Amino acid sequence: MNGEKPHRSGEEAMRKSSSVPGRAPLSLRFTDPSLAAIALMLSVTAAPAFAQAAAGDPDGADTAQSKPEVASPSEEKEIIVTGSRLGSGFTAPTPVTTIGVAQIEDRALASVAELAYDIPQLRINQNVGKSSEPVGQNVADLRALGGARTLLLLDGRRLAATSPFGGIDTNIFPLSLISGVEVVTGGASAAYGSDAVTGVVNFSIQKKLEGLKVDASYGVSDYGDFNRPVLSGAAGHSFLDGRLNITVAGDLYRNTGQTNVDTRPWGRGNPVLFNNPNYTATNGQTKNYLATNALYSRMTFGGLTVVPSTSPLYGIQFGKNGTPTPFVYGTPANSTFMLGGGGVSIIGDGNILPRITRYSGFGRVSFDVTENVSIWSEVLWSRVQVDSDLAPNYDNGTLTIQRDNAFLPSSVRQTMLNNNINTFGFGRVNLEDGPSLNNSKARALRYAAGAEGDFGGGWKWDLYLQRSENTFRQESQNNRIQSRWFQGVDSVISPVTGQPVCRINANASAADDNPACVPINVFGAGSISPAALAWYRGTSFYDARMNQGTIGANINGSPFRTWAGEVKLAFGGEYRHETIDSVSDDVSRISGWRSINQQPFAGKLTVWEGYAEAAVPLATDMAFAKNLDLNGAVRYADYSSSGGVTTWKVGLNYSPVSDVRFRGTISRDIRAANINELFAGQNQVINAINDPRTNVTANTLQLTGGNRALNPEKADTKAVGVVFQPSFIPGLNASIDYYSIKINNAITAIAPQTIVNNCFRENITSFCDLITQNAANQITSIQATLINAQTIEAAGVDFELSYRRPVQWFGTAGTIGSRLLVNYVDKLQLTASNVTTVLLGDIATDPGGQPRWKANFDLTYAGGPLRLGAYVRYIGGGKFRTIYVDDVDLPADQNRVKGRGYLDLSASYKISDHIELYGKIDNLLNNEPPVIPNAIFVPTVSNSQMYDKIGRYYVAGVRLRF
Repeated sequence: MNGEKPHRSGEEAMRKSSSVPGRAPLSLRFTDPSLAAIALMLSVTAAPAFAQAAAGDPDGADTAQSKPEVASPSEEKEIIVTGSRLGSGFTAPTPVTTIGVAQIEDRALASVAELAYDIPQLRINQNVGKSSEPVGQNVADLRALGGARTLLLLDGRRLAATSPFGGIDTNIFPLSLISGVEVVTGGASAAYGSDAVTGVVNFSIQKKLEGLKVDASYGVSDYGDFNRPVLSGAAGHSFLDGRLNITVAGDLYRNTGQTNVDTRPWGRGNPVLFNNPNYTATNGQTKNYLATNALYSRMTFGGLTVVPSTSPLYGIQFGKNGTPTPFVYGTPANSTFMLGGGGVSIIGDGNILPRITRYSGFGRVSFDVTENVSIWSEVLWSRVQVDSDLAPNYDNGTLTIQRDNAFLPSSVRQTMLNNNINTFGFGRVNLEDGPSLNNSKARALRYAAGAEGDFGGGWKWDLYLQRSENTFRQESQNNRIQSRWFQGVDSVISPVTGQPVCRINANASAADDNPACVPINVFGAGSISPAALAWYRGTSFYDARMNQGTIGANINGSPFRTWAGEVKLAFGGEYRHETIDSVSDDVSRISGWRSINQQPFAGKLTVWEGYAEAAVPLATDMAFAKNLDLNGAVRYADYSSSGGVTTWKVGLNYSPVSDVRFRGTISRDIRAANINELFAGQNQVINAINDPRTNVTANTLQLTGGNRALNPEKADTKAVGVVFQPSFIPGLNASIDYYSIKINNAITAIAPQTIVNNCFRENITSFCDLITQNAANQITSIQATLINAQTIEAAGVDFELSYRRPVQWFGTAGTIGSRLLVNYVDKLQLTASNVTTVLLGDIATDPGGQPRWKANFDLTYAGGPLRLGAYVRYIGGGKFRTIYVDDVDLPADQNRVKGRGYLDLSASYKISDHIELYGKIDNLLNNEPPVIPNAIFVPTVSNSQMYDKIGRYYVAGVRLRF
């Protein structure tokens, strides 16, 4: 993030220095460690003299101090980072990365979701267009192994899902009170909770604020869009000689979003992943290639006949007032697109990102009953609204027109009579319908209360209870009721009135009559009447209520000492009860809409958990070891859905000398299916699927949903590393860690294209059972519900380097510092039915993989009232799709995706003790994302969430502190 501070390799207690108030660290993000080293050397040689270490660390996080916190960045607090339940005074062998409040401020972050850009181990995981799930939701996803395997905590207590599709949207947090973020990058189920397979992200909230702080900013892109006003504030005051404190906070965030992709140079030209109709196994062409100038081959805004080229009806489109005119085909043409010709396209209207509006509030009351006991209560409220417009309703040549259609131009009818043609296929984009508006509103409401204290002798305790009542509503406006649409299109001239009527009201049978049916004229742009729109258009909805009740308790202390020091022990337990109840409209329940059709479901889940963790020092200040200690934890969880499971961890810290610490852990981590994975109803998604038998790509129905027969998954995690903190270079900290995660019985949904490939390419019958075909052997649907796969594996290396030093420039004492974070992924793959799918470097998959390299390099300076920052972020490249064979499925050069580097700058200046002005420029060089489109009706032109799509972005703001 910003002004990085973590010095102690990100996981040791950050210590206060001595003298310059308001000092900030410095952070940098670079693509190559050598660049970081050069920057560090420059920062050392440029400093003419050492200044005393600044007083206080800029990344102040709450440290459970008894005195109130002051709403001022100059009062910096110590961050205690342990990666353990054992509390301060012990450093766990599990790697931990921290983000502090100064980093958040220096980077001028407007939402917690933006933290993912500053932690390479986190996969950027915002849903920007999958209409069957909450568009705009951002879920923390460590190691690209899925958000369900990352445990999200607020002050050490778990949160409830914010949507019925699973996951916790990080947008709900009030950024104004976050004092630090602790990311435990490794198996942590035993210590933190049974879902922490890949790690834990813990957000800390300032507990006792004293004073008032307000932060207001406005952001806009270089293109004059993505306007982003943000207003946040927090206030607190203590009463009764400091024993009682009341703290409140609130945030308002709005991102106008909804920007068409053709507003960006890289998004113009109608790019598409083009399915090559001319491919054969021997002609040297590829099955697909990336192309521009893609227009629809079977649809126009006024309608197009879709018949064989030998038919006399071939190539007729319908213009103004339904007038038949010739249609010019591009070359080549597949089942959705053609290159060139006289067609139309709305690819340029596709959105870059959705519009998000967020309101959040937080309140906390704490009271010190005695010197050793305090009680507290708090409430968190958030409302997140996301608006996204999708493609209008369309029929890609699938509409059947009868010869006696009431609105069919007479010349076309005569041609049909002359050639004995009864019906023809018809394609049309219904611009009259307007865009499909996919909107969602999520409300999170969480009450909590608890008490904490100490028994004396170093033993501490805490207990809490909390209740979450979250709601979610999703609406799809301008959706189409298929039965009504087809009834209205199939209209005839009434023999009684001589006027157009629906065929069902003119045929001999009265059983299917519906007097409300309105005949629909589909010939010519703008031909559909308002009465017809009212007949078949509507709004589908889906409402869900998710409740969670939790009671927990923790105790930690030291039961005795060994020859090497105090033994530390922590133990506790938690009871959790979750329910979900969802409803949808009547049409959705019979899958009657053209898209979405969310299915209702209900379920409940109860979990009992108990854990114990211990740290045993084995050697201190001995000839062979400056320090040697053993850390272990065990947790038992009993799920009402699947029974009892046990998770454990064993770790070791070894320092042969004070400057070097070796660390290592092995753990067995457990995750049982969550309530959504167990009970979710069958939902529909339409996506482009290529049939390898014919090399034809078609929009295909995919069915997703839960599975009550899911078994718990088990992960074996290994991590080993070294931390270097040389006493002869004060302020330098470095660490390198290797990790390996293997998840057996993994709960996952196999990608639909993988299912098709494994069936028809690899001839694996178990995958063929998931595919439904029609009489012509065309794929009509794919069952992609959750299953227990064989394994998911991930392995790689994390590297962290930080350096900070005091400097004296132009008579002003300040601090300069840097931080480099690098994640190298060596393995990321899924195995099901003995078929392995490589996700490493898979850029365009949804859900996607992770590039081999990601790195952040931050450099910051703080002196007097001035703070400056430069940040470089690198996201590596990979392949468009790892399942594509170079020069067979896609040309080799098009299947390679180059990485991107981004340079951000920030600055702030304190006019007085109460007013600070700040600004930043993100993506200073305006680097464009890779153009990697998919093949759907309105392709996502840059089909990856990892790369910046907005472009150069400016933010200016003011902070007030009183």
